Amino acid sequence: MKTYEKSDAARIMAAIGSSGHYDGILAPYDITVSRAHVAMLLDQGVVPPDAAARVLRELDDLERRLLAGDEPLDPEAEDVHTAIEQYLETRIGVDAGWLGTARARNDLAVTALRLWIRDQVIALRSRILALTKAMLTQAERHAATVMPGFSHLQVAQPMTFGHVCLAYAEAFLRDAERISFVLALQDECPMGSAALAGTGFPVDRSAVARNLGFRQPTANSLESVGDRAFALDFLSAGASVALNLSRFGAEIVFWSSQPVGLITLPDELVSASSAMPHKRNPDAAELIRGKTGRVLGNLHALQTVVKGLPLSYFRDLQEDKEPLFDTARTLELSLDAAVMIATLMEPNPDAMRRAADIAFVTSGDLADWLTRERGIPFREAHHLVTALVRLSQEQNCSLGALPLEARRGVDERLAFEEWPDITVETSVESRASQGGTAPRRVLESAARLRSRLVEFIEFEADFSDQETIKRVGMMTS
Repeated sequence: MKTYEKSDAARIMAAIGSSGHYDGILAPYDITVSRAHVAMLLDQGVVPPDAAARVLRELDDLERRLLAGDEPLDPEAEDVHTAIEQYLETRIGVDAGWLGTARARNDLAVTALRLWIRDQVIALRSRILALTKAMLTQAERHAATVMPGFSHLQVAQPMTFGHVCLAYAEAFLRDAERISFVLALQDECPMGSAALAGTGFPVDRSAVARNLGFRQPTANSLESVGDRAFALDFLSAGASVALNLSRFGAEIVFWSSQPVGLITLPDELVSASSAMPHKRNPDAAELIRGKTGRVLGNLHALQTVVKGLPLSYFRDLQEDKEPLFDTARTLELSLDAAVMIATLMEPNPDAMRRAADIAFVTSGDLADWLTRERGIPFREAHHLVTALVRLSQEQNCSLGALPLEARRGVDERLAFEEWPDITVETSVESRASQGGTAPRRVLESAARLRSRLVEFIEFEADFSDQETIKRVGMMTS
């Protein structure tokens, strides 16, 4: 049996306690927060001007080195925040110690993470909007392209490909709105909360919050340092995006399968089988669908981490970052792939039209017609058409070709001369309620959605510009 030494315990503790090998992504955000903090301490007379100048100069230099691709930080440091303080100590000695005044890693780390999430939201939202636009463009192009509408993967009613594309465009625009809520919900700055009880130094938390582009400081220092609701909000919104991407991916896999053949994907988005050269596997769509599991798992992982934590900071919260980082990377890649699919997929109108024209596909339209034109209550009309379908199958003819006497045998009210023969095109045209699949309604809905999309993009761009101007202005004033 192995004998363990204290040195083994120290080694294992260093391994389990280290996050420096993955949280380096937060270095630019730590620098931004540290710069705002030191500038505030200088204004408040807490830090000597010459020491503040040296700290700010080295922070600027470190930022330039990181942007240039250098790796000046110690990868063996406990975390990125420790690595930055150690780096400053090697550069300017004891003056680096002023950086830790009136703050702790607790409020520093959570503030840097909020800034990182802000940038991820903006980047992901841009991709979601690009996907929305691509589906909207397909909808406008194919507003009158008839295809089967599926329920339980059975052909249910004729509809248009444009209508289906609009359905996804609506879902994706809602995801863009949902992920934007994350910014509003986390628009408060934890800096100045220090370890958990605030600080005895005369800090100006509002100045730091404004400098960093937050609306205001957080209200309670204790709640601030242990709060990860903003991170869960991001993961929750990301999970919603992933779910809709997964449904889209599943649809693409189905549509592009050989027996269905409703769309064709470009060679760049499919792969050949290693054993069957004739196959064109929709790998991009399948991977989008598969990666959803990671995003959903990341949300559950962080929920599990925080579910039993009292107020204040606990080391458990070190586990907040990897789920966040992975979700952001996974969604970025999945959205890029989805945009390519939405842009480059080619509908096969002839195959769509053939697939929509199955026997009795317009039987529901006939029930509607009997209610609308002959005054038969819909439920009764539905039962009558069910009987007519069975009769048509027996006589091997279409509903429109049933003779008058045969219809009379089902119900006397069906014995009239002007019996409708409802085509697939007639069915689609008749679905003209607002939001329906009729081509003119699809074009109207597409125009409204494009207007909403433009307004949303303009609003978010203006908001982002104002936030950028505010942050830059505060940092240079």
